[in-house]
Amino acid sequence: MSWWNKRKEILAHAREYVKEIKRICVEEIDHNCRVILFGSVARGNYRVDSDIDVLSITELADDVWRRAEIALKIHKELGFSDPLELHIVTPRVYEEWYKKFIDVYEEF
Repeated sequence: MSWWNKRKEILAHAREYVKEIKRICVEEIDHNCRVILFGSVARGNYRVDSDIDVLSITELADDVWRRAEIALKIHKELGFSDPLELHIVTPRVYEEWYKKFIDVYEEF
């Protein structure tokens, strides 16, 4: 399958992948983790060159190395990283930054 067709396939099933990210986060990282889909996929106006913006909110995100470990675990379990754009943040960062500009979202 070409790169382009693979992206189309992943984007078409984005919500299923976000549900899997939620499962990974809650079962293997932090049972209090929140997972939010936002951006063009949540708005329904994505294109094949869009990414899937996923926000993972956890107290464990206060350390850059821990954020990298979380992202690596998610990418490894899903088996891909593109077109996924993971935003791994603390609740404070979510409240002070992301909450101000996210217009449409779905929490899983």
